[in-house]
Amino acid sequence: MANEEKKELFSEKVIAGSRTYFFDVKEAKDGTKYLVISESRQGGSSYEHSRVMIFEEHLEAFVEGFQKTLQFLGVKTKSYNVDDVRQRYPKAYERWSPEEDEQLKIKYQAGIGIDELAGYFQRQPSAIRSRLAKLGLLPMQDQAEQ
Repeated sequence: MANEEKKELFSEKVIAGSRTYFFDVKEAKDGTKYLVISESRQGGSSYEHSRVMIFEEHLEAFVEGFQKTLQFLGVKTKSYNVDDVRQRYPKAYERWSPEEDEQLKIKYQAGIGIDELAGYFQRQPSAIRSRLAKLGLLPMQDQAEQ
């Protein structure tokens, strides 16, 4: 295929021992997106390459099968989706600014509770407890209790 017929949209490289994996999202000339999973490993004096292509319409089934396989193997995966969490807490997983840290200190020291702080800062209660502990305002063992 000529270069203008397929376009790389995203690439992630994972080095795992003697193997290197590539996860590439590409777009065909007709706009169809697909995932290419490639493996490269040294075999003697040369490199061996393997490739699997998963087309857009099969990705959901592929992910479901892959998740079941990981579960069978006992590999822990995230049990949440960041976008889903951000529907309730829009600033979830964002960095805290120095201004937010200062406001958090002031409000916590004024007696405002964790749940109310979570609403104010648009972050999960666990993130509020964690940040308070990092700021030295909440002992680490108290995080799980509140």
